[in-house]
Amino acid sequence: MSEILNPRLSHFLVNRLGWNKLRDVQRAALEPIMGGDDTLILASTASGKTEAAIIPIFNSMIGEGAEPVCLLYVSPLKALINDMHMRMDSWCSHFNLEAMKWHGDVSGSAKKRFIRDPVEVLLITPESLEVILINRTHDEKRRIFRNLRYIIIDEIHYFIEADRGVQLNSLLSRIESYTDRRPQRIGLSATIGNPDAVMDWMSPGGCSLVKSESDRKLDFRIFNVNLKDPNVEDLEELLDILKRLTGRKVLIFSPSRARAEAYYRIIKEKLDVEVFIHHGSLSKDLREDAEAKFKELSGAFMVSTSTLELGIDVGDIDVVVHLSAPASVNQFLQRTGRSGRKRGSQRTVIFTNGGMDVLIALSTVSLALSGKLENLRIPERPLDIYFHQILSSVFELEKPEPSDIYRLLNRSSVFSRISEDDFHGMIEFMIDEDFLREYGPYIHHGFKFEKTFGKMNFLEFYSVFPPNYEFKVKKGAMTIGTIDAFFAVTYLQRGSVFMLGGDEWIVMDIDYERFTVRVKPYSGNADIPKWNSGGMPVSFEVSRHAYDIILGNFNRDLLRNLDEHSRIKIKNYMGRAESFGLEEGMIPVNMDSTISIYTFAGDRVNKLISDIFALEAENSISNVVNDAFKTSFVANIDYSDILFIMEDIPSIICEDGFPLRLQTHLNNFVKNKFIRYLPENVAAEIIYEILYNPGDLLKLLDENRPVHIDGFGLF
Repeated sequence: MSEILNPRLSHFLVNRLGWNKLRDVQRAALEPIMGGDDTLILASTASGKTEAAIIPIFNSMIGEGAEPVCLLYVSPLKALINDMHMRMDSWCSHFNLEAMKWHGDVSGSAKKRFIRDPVEVLLITPESLEVILINRTHDEKRRIFRNLRYIIIDEIHYFIEADRGVQLNSLLSRIESYTDRRPQRIGLSATIGNPDAVMDWMSPGGCSLVKSESDRKLDFRIFNVNLKDPNVEDLEELLDILKRLTGRKVLIFSPSRARAEAYYRIIKEKLDVEVFIHHGSLSKDLREDAEAKFKELSGAFMVSTSTLELGIDVGDIDVVVHLSAPASVNQFLQRTGRSGRKRGSQRTVIFTNGGMDVLIALSTVSLALSGKLENLRIPERPLDIYFHQILSSVFELEKPEPSDIYRLLNRSSVFSRISEDDFHGMIEFMIDEDFLREYGPYIHHGFKFEKTFGKMNFLEFYSVFPPNYEFKVKKGAMTIGTIDAFFAVTYLQRGSVFMLGGDEWIVMDIDYERFTVRVKPYSGNADIPKWNSGGMPVSFEVSRHAYDIILGNFNRDLLRNLDEHSRIKIKNYMGRAESFGLEEGMIPVNMDSTISIYTFAGDRVNKLISDIFALEAENSISNVVNDAFKTSFVANIDYSDILFIMEDIPSIICEDGFPLRLQTHLNNFVKNKFIRYLPENVAAEIIYEILYNPGDLLKLLDENRPVHIDGFGLF
């Protein structure tokens, strides 16, 4: 154990927790955190990164004393807070400290006791933090936050791309109005591609980085099996493979809730193994019961959706199984990192459904082994959340002048690109729309704010942000699964047919405000787009590396980990690429009855290309189909038109007002409850940033050129 630790803490780690030494990431985090630096800790799941933050903080609280509230722990999920509270409580009780969890399921009486008499550690969600800032008096907020010294942001990668991340960043800055000193911030994250950007988000004034490379070897297998029909005969091959894993602790990720239920039932019926299920449609009690039972067993299966991607403790996982190719390297590593904590080897099995799925799976694994991850997409000018935070700040400050709100909000890094002129323009707009009213030098909430958000004591105002941009797919009262908002908004309308989790569905209705798609089963013979990964768009990086693979530019030894059918598929793609003369730097274009542009640039880039062609060809294109590798459509244009438009794309997308030109293609995506109240051009810019990927499109066109290849096709 480290000599710089307080002897009481060392004794606790050795005798209570049974540790004989600190892990690498825990040793590396001691110096920057003890030195007072804001610190970002990057490490794989189950690497001990949470304790890497807690150890130096408790060392300080034990040695120097801790006045309440000393440590604020922020997490995206109530389940994570519940899990972390149990762990934190065991630490606190040993050192005569107390920990309090605060979220929607905690009783009002417990919260009132905390307000009167705060404790040393507070575990909370961003929404609950917002409620405290809005509803409590200045004296109460001072009592809670004045002694705050440390803030831990858990699963920061989960927050940072979404509205809740913007909200949280703003809240952390607003809290500083009530603290005696600026609290030290510690972020915990899985490994990411752009840590510098995350450090700027977390701490613009400077931040230390602790990065732990996993020493767990990645042992993977890719099998091509039938994943479409959930009947036992069709799943015989999959069951044979799973049968080999019995006796081990296996976490199985399904792309949808419906598939999770189907595989759970089949495994329970056909395999001699204890099996559990975990997804968002189950009650909290059922999920927690499954977590507790699975955690205690050394040989059992858990079938889950993304609900177990994050760090809920379910024990030492031996093998992670993916029931479709992961859509990104980040997702693959997040899930796979849950295995191998005990054995020192991450073991994962990917089941694919042939075709593109095999290529996506191999590309994802190849990039992961090379340490090449996607960059997190951090919102640049989140004016919709700025709108919300202005209204929230009026609650908090009671009688503010506009300059008070500007100073309060714009010290937050997420609003750093919003100028003072932008701020005053927003205030004028909100006054014109009666969300705000002027009373001399002060501003107050207007009648429209009270009318729109005042129901149920402003409950709707507090909880407005979806945790991520997903639509629920519902058949009657039953939730079938979720699909990414990109697909719901850009592809679906009433009567559209799509696949989710292997089943075919026809859209009956879409509620863009409640993020819900209502469907019924489809049994026709239409040409149905088969989306990968349960409706998650495949990343630019995975798609581009797939092109490297068909050119043969990858480690061929990886093919040993594929089953025979998958190897044959990959070799066939390589053979076809060679026969057509494909080279680096090409964007193959096929001008048959359907025009196909093979970008290998991801769903978002291809959707943007097809929408640009729709604008430039005066909406004369039809039968548009986009996937991770190509955009296809029917249009009365020739190859010279293709070249002209492709060459002109950089200037087109840089034109002022271009997002507004795409308004009809943006459909009715609401994103959150505030975007609908913004000026049309501002709302269009925000939605454009989410649904498309213009930066990667520019990169693609800068490094590659269209080449006309008659008859070209791979899939």
